[in-house]
Amino acid sequence: MSVHEAILDPGYDPTIVEDGPLVRPAIPATLPASATVDPQYLPPPKAQGTAQHVGSPGSCAAWASTYGLATYTAAAATGQSPSSTSLQASPAHIYIEVMKSYGNNGCAGSRLASYLNLLQQGGTPSWATAPYYPNCAELWSSYNPNAAVDLSFEIPGWAIVQTSDLDAIKAIIANGGALCYGTSLNEGFMKYEGPGPMTGPFNKIPNVGHCMLIIGYDDEQQAILIQNSFGPEWGCSWNGSGGYIWMSYELFQYLAQGQAMYVTA
Repeated sequence: MSVHEAILDPGYDPTIVEDGPLVRPAIPATLPASATVDPQYLPPPKAQGTAQHVGSPGSCAAWASTYGLATYTAAAATGQSPSSTSLQASPAHIYIEVMKSYGNNGCAGSRLASYLNLLQQGGTPSWATAPYYPNCAELWSSYNPNAAVDLSFEIPGWAIVQTSDLDAIKAIIANGGALCYGTSLNEGFMKYEGPGPMTGPFNKIPNVGHCMLIIGYDDEQQAILIQNSFGPEWGCSWNGSGGYIWMSYELFQYLAQGQAMYVTA
């Protein structure tokens, strides 16, 4: 199986320009040399697809923004680890909501801003209420438009920083925040196993984009730490589980679509 066949379509247009407020956070005079979010508030790595079709359905934006960022934000606010599905924001219900808003009755790629706007308007159901299935037909058949919304996943607001602005990204992480972002993928992405940072190759697979959650950085490694949605068997191990990738600052900025989103107060 080639890299192109393995990746398929995770569900993001790497050329898109997201619509949202550009707000640079306050940058402290001295940033720590490394920082990560508190791992106890991260949801466990899970997979948006299957081993045969890791990127299908193309729901990566729902995973990064909702399962990743909204779950983490709610957990950090309440001080409760999202180890159970009742404390994890479902990427299923909100993905179908966004597909409907696009006039789509199937599964397709989407924009991060679509999810963040819905989350700001009132949260979304938990995974326990609206389970996720790595199959488009099952996602639609299990969708309940009247599913109970969990208001703990409502976000107060969100903003964009540029991925070229590493100090802004570092400041958000050092202050306890995570960021979701969109990116192109290179030929080495699916083969990455760590433990060190992926440093190349500097190429982009045409028309293939993905969304993930930025959760840390390390100046000694010159790398960003990212949680993916390809399951715990993918990537490198961090905090006792697989499903992560360290990516060099240079490669991260080369591949990134250009914008990263974070939750504001």
